Amino acid sequence: MAKLNGTLNAIISGSDRLLHLSNATLNVNVDLPDATTKESTGWAEHINGCRDWEITYDGKYDTTGSGLTPNEILAAIIARSADTVIKFTTDGATGAAGWTGNGTFRTFSLVGGQETPATFSGSIKGNGALAAI
Repeated sequence: MAKLNGTLNAIISGSDRLLHLSNATLNVNVDLPDATTKESTGWAEHINGCRDWEITYDGKYDTTGSGLTPNEILAAIIARSADTVIKFTTDGATGAAGWTGNGTFRTFSLVGGQETPATFSGSIKGNGALAAI
């Protein structure tokens, strides 16, 4: 069985990797509208509806490094930046394997607990299709 080291997961926005992440999750959903009728003999039925995707992430707050820092992510949300090409990679920052699509930075949270490293979290909402790289 093939195994994937989660450390290799990366999020790339345009050509910049999101820096200082601890976790990254790709969520893909399909809406299942109810299609049940009286002829369904008491069983619920559905059809496949619209699909959507979102990436959530969290990490340690740090403003250093070459890539997309937490401050730059927040600035993109404040500026209501246009969609960007997003890659959720499974091979590190090379972007040669994983999934890609247009997405918009949607949420950003910064948490500063007492005597602990500051952390951040956020999400990117897909706009249109998600495709394998």
